[in-house]
Amino acid sequence: MLSEEQRQSLVLAQEMYSSNLERAIPYLKSRGIDLATASSRGLGFVTEPIKGHKNAKGRLSIPYQTPAGVIGFTFRCIQDHNCKEIDKHSKYWKPGGSPPELYGVLDVFKDTLDIHIAEGEIDTITLSELCSLPALGFPGATNWRPWWKNVLQDFQRVFVWSDPDVGGDSMINKLQKELGRSAIHVQLPEGYDVNALYLERGPEFVRGLF
Repeated sequence: MLSEEQRQSLVLAQEMYSSNLERAIPYLKSRGIDLATASSRGLGFVTEPIKGHKNAKGRLSIPYQTPAGVIGFTFRCIQDHNCKEIDKHSKYWKPGGSPPELYGVLDVFKDTLDIHIAEGEIDTITLSELCSLPALGFPGATNWRPWWKNVLQDFQRVFVWSDPDVGGDSMINKLQKELGRSAIHVQLPEGYDVNALYLERGPEFVRGLF
């Protein structure tokens, strides 16, 4: 559980990072995310990282917003290079010791009997904000936490938008094991994630997949 000091530090960090959001606009536009959507999600860009966020400098900041406030961040590299080719550099980075968290939990409180699950934050934003589908995100089957089932079990249907790869197969298998028939696999075309499909085919096509 976060202390009050930690909570205040995270709130301050979001305010600082979001004040530099314009630095991330070219990347966000390339993903179909406009300024209003980015602002509603509290996205930002790190120029002066707070304590513990040193490795986040120059990255897109993605806060995990809850009814109690910001509980953590994921930071994404948005530079024009192949992250895999750079030593000790990953596309996504989180502070050491940060536990896996569900992303987008405010959507749980929307008036809906269905919820959608995506593998990452950008795909979650795409479903929720750009396709008007209440959505959560979590970082793959290996990071599943048993208590997340309690968040999902009250929904009649849980649509799982897993990537068409080994990791995605593991994700849908895990959710179907945990949730049974309420977990419904949305089959994505080979080579596409949710955001790529949205950019190429538009929101109506995405909504027509389930």
